[in-house]
Amino acid sequence: MTMPGLETQQQTQHWQALLDSAGEGIWGVDLEGNCTFVNRLAAESFGFASDELVGSNMHRLVHHHYPDGRHFPDEECPVAEALRKNQAIRRMADTMFRKDGSPFDAEISAQPVAMDGQMLGVVVVFRESAHNQRYQEELQTAYDQAERQTAKLDAVIESVPHGVYVAMLDTHLRSNMRAKEMSGEGFPTELKTLDRALAGESSVETVQTADRWIHSVAEPILLKGQILGGVAVNTDITQTRLQDEALRKLEKLAAIGQLASSIAHEINNPLESITNLLYLIQHSASMEDVQQYVRIAQAELARVTEITLQTLRFHRQNSKPVELNLVELMRALMALYAGRMLVRNITTEMKLIPSPCVLALEGEIRQVLNNLVRNSLDAMVTGGRLLIRLHPQQDWQSGVPGVRLTVADTGEGISPEIAAHLFEPFQTSKELTGTGLGLWVSQGIVNKHGGRIRTRTRRGERHGTVFSVWLPLDGAFSSPVQEG
Repeated sequence: MTMPGLETQQQTQHWQALLDSAGEGIWGVDLEGNCTFVNRLAAESFGFASDELVGSNMHRLVHHHYPDGRHFPDEECPVAEALRKNQAIRRMADTMFRKDGSPFDAEISAQPVAMDGQMLGVVVVFRESAHNQRYQEELQTAYDQAERQTAKLDAVIESVPHGVYVAMLDTHLRSNMRAKEMSGEGFPTELKTLDRALAGESSVETVQTADRWIHSVAEPILLKGQILGGVAVNTDITQTRLQDEALRKLEKLAAIGQLASSIAHEINNPLESITNLLYLIQHSASMEDVQQYVRIAQAELARVTEITLQTLRFHRQNSKPVELNLVELMRALMALYAGRMLVRNITTEMKLIPSPCVLALEGEIRQVLNNLVRNSLDAMVTGGRLLIRLHPQQDWQSGVPGVRLTVADTGEGISPEIAAHLFEPFQTSKELTGTGLGLWVSQGIVNKHGGRIRTRTRRGERHGTVFSVWLPLDGAFSSPVQEG
């Protein structure tokens, strides 16, 4: 059984522990102004022991003078006034003194305490102004540091030679000067990368605006898995686009020149035959022989006409995708190189399995096929075998239906140095006749159509090179092609 006195002592200790845990100084006074209790922080602030304060008049110990040295009468003490008027004091600035006589500024609050309508005393709570000052100074220091860090970040963003956009969910869009030069105050409406970043998605997109090409990369801003905003970096690639287009035109002109050489050779043979036939007709006395010579000449002219039609068809350009029969396309292309293969002693083996038509830009796909065949022929200067395969094939990853074309030669193969950069511009093993742009252009065309181009090569024994092109049947024209 707990003794009554012991229980009261435990309650007092518990009450004192609560007071000592407070982050402000606290003391209480009775109706005469004598201290009834004090917590540890208050005693430490005044420099007294708790026993020296409890039972003593608090005003005479800590409030005895004004800051200017004048005596501070008891009746003018704000704590006594709170007791007299039964009115609380809220956060009043005041000056108090420590045991050693040193003053300190404080912010005090006083609350009268009554029970059953009878006034018992006042509870005073105070905080040294030095604490507030330190807090304000620390807060200002932290603010200044944040300002400096923000300024540094702004300087870094401004120094980036790309358009930088930062969009937080709770603030307006921020952008650097380069971004404003590119697109004005707002984010380009043609791009959706920043919207995707704000939705938590990474994205890359290239679009053409009214006056330029812009490549955009965007990422969400995350903190502990929560989306705070998004950042996008936009690059003006207009000059790069123009340069690439110029290189593509250069490659096309080079291809036309090389093809023209083959066509001239193909046409020259029948023209020589016709010249000889005309000579024979002129000096022949037999009408039967003349008719025979005419029939042969007509056949040779028909051959010239067919070569001319194939040439015109080869360079016919369409601005819109059309249904292409790659079997017919390959047969027409190979007819243009028949003379070159004969001169170089190159045999051809074609296995063209009937395949569905491919939706594509005819001129561009013809350019790809011509590049691959021409490269294979150039790799077999002293003769060899050209193998061409065409068959339907689904994409093994997505199951999308398409067509696979394989062009293989028995040339000496491609050196490892060139093979490592084969689809980059200006990479060629034909130093005198090659531009180094054909495969780079071809890869761009194939990618544009949603397809893939691959190569395998071997030197030494069983040497040769194989190019493989896969194209989807729909040509990927059902949705805009994204780059990056």
